Amino acid sequence: MKNESGVCEPQHGWWQKPMLHFEEEQGAHRKVAWIELFYDLVFVVAIAQIAHQLAAHLDWAGAGTFLILFLPVWWTWISGTVYNERFESRGIENRVFFLSQMITVGGLAFFAHHGTGHNSTGFALSFVVANLIIQVLWIRGGIHNPAFRPVMKRYLIGFLASIALWVVSIWVPAPFKFVLWGAGVAGMFITPMFTLNLQEKLPRFSSSKMPERYGLFTIIVLGEAIVGSINGMAAHEHLHLGDAIVGALGIALAFSLWWIYFDFIARRVPRPRRWNVFLWGAVGHTPMVLGLVATGAALLNVVAHSNHEQLPREAQLLLGFSIALSLISIAFIETRLARHAHEPTHPWLSPAMKVLTGLAIAGVAIAPLALPAIAFMLILLGLLGVNMAYGAWSWFRKPEAHDVGHYVG
Repeated sequence: MKNESGVCEPQHGWWQKPMLHFEEEQGAHRKVAWIELFYDLVFVVAIAQIAHQLAAHLDWAGAGTFLILFLPVWWTWISGTVYNERFESRGIENRVFFLSQMITVGGLAFFAHHGTGHNSTGFALSFVVANLIIQVLWIRGGIHNPAFRPVMKRYLIGFLASIALWVVSIWVPAPFKFVLWGAGVAGMFITPMFTLNLQEKLPRFSSSKMPERYGLFTIIVLGEAIVGSINGMAAHEHLHLGDAIVGALGIALAFSLWWIYFDFIARRVPRPRRWNVFLWGAVGHTPMVLGLVATGAALLNVVAHSNHEQLPREAQLLLGFSIALSLISIAFIETRLARHAHEPTHPWLSPAMKVLTGLAIAGVAIAPLALPAIAFMLILLGLLGVNMAYGAWSWFRKPEAHDVGHYVG
């Protein structure tokens, strides 16, 4: 709420109205709330369930199932995150809505197991209820903020039509059921594009909170790669030194991806235009997070087969393509970032290096080489190390760059 001077003041009362945030216009810093971190955990449980199914089915059918189940969960996180960016409050109602969403996402996590089989109805209903709750939140935002109403109306048209496809899918047999799921999720991703011109009239998204929000979720998702490496070692009845080394290399690979994302992406903010923020968030981070989750599933299989003379072809392809997808997505995200006068990285060389590295890793994965797990992992780490070294060199060779961010090491 703004006072007569136009400065936002906190609301008082246990049940508060959703009010647009103007902190970015005032140059104020916004922090991620503890409840948002707690909220993320239930999504990680859902994503972990989906990743474990991919780890158990390294084929085209498994990859398709992974995609069908991952995208609805990820979109629900984006939708809830964007709402809270716009209308976060400190009232009890905020906690009530968070809890209601967490329960429904818990349903997504539970029904994700056999989510395209006998649990598909439960998964669809969980998705429908989770997103209907978010539509109620958008309606509240529009009622109490006239400036937001035009956006709210377009949101409701697109999102409710997409949710309707999921409702209808309950009575439709597979595989046509999943066509409706895909169309519904696609509609949700497309809908915000029809509001971008209207959103230019609204307060800007926070340049402090939004990048931190995505960054923290990325850290949690990277934990799947750690879990995959540990579970891969646990799959050995007798763990030998070579198996432990491959497991350690899996953790090092996750660390490398953390290094690259947080050196090149998380310390900077997206350019403020709404269409650019959409490209940075929904378009750029979707394939990146998908690739990171799949990396965890692949690492479980790679480490579990570390004592084989040749890595299973499916595990090699999944790990290589997952990392390549993440790197190329990071390169795209990097092109969406604002550049300070003292930004140490090169505007096109830096993303180009990631694209070339991703293509090289995909090429190694495709190549008909009879590689053991340890050799394949060392090649991947060597290629990733080029980007890590460039990030460190760029940072430390320009002391003046330390004023535009922070080196996360």
